[in-house]
Amino acid sequence: MWLSDFFLPRRNDRFLTLLRDHTAILVNAARAFDEYVSAGTPLPDKIDEFESSSAAILSQLTTALRDAFVTPMDRQDIYGLGEAIDDMIRYIDNAAREIKLFAVQPTPQIQQMARLLKGAAEQISEAVGSLPNAPQTAWKCAQEAQKAENFVEDCYRNALVDLFDGSDVPHILKLREVYRHLSNSADRAQSIGRLIGKIVVKAT
Repeated sequence: MWLSDFFLPRRNDRFLTLLRDHTAILVNAARAFDEYVSAGTPLPDKIDEFESSSAAILSQLTTALRDAFVTPMDRQDIYGLGEAIDDMIRYIDNAAREIKLFAVQPTPQIQQMARLLKGAAEQISEAVGSLPNAPQTAWKCAQEAQKAENFVEDCYRNALVDLFDGSDVPHILKLREVYRHLSNSADRAQSIGRLIGKIVVKAT
């Protein structure tokens, strides 16, 4: 099915609105995490709300797909996008929780990864919002979101090198878990970017 069907009135509203709302939650979660690790602001009470709201939207998206006789684009693309956004939010939230639970101080690498993930989330949000009227903008933003994964992975590897030079094993294990969540979140950003790119390609 051609993506042009995605832009027909009424038919696309339900799906596009849900995806836009989902990326808005992603941006809020990424910004809250960045503020938490960079500015020392308290862990927001909304950390659980981000995840529950994300799960609710994914459920609504699944229901919409189930109930729709005809979908504006490939069903798997729609669901895959929602699932990847949900995963990215959960990994960010888990990193925030574990920093607090493990009582570790955010390292410069955590702060750098937080900035990169925030930028990726903002690019993803713009990409999804641009799909109906500016697919080339959506493509460009999706590519930028994918680039963030490379930068985060470089930071992740360097962080592990520094970490394993230490001798405090419990501290090493705690920080490694936080780094792993952030790396996984970046992986999802790459997946989201690829999916959006795939959607744009199908439109041409």
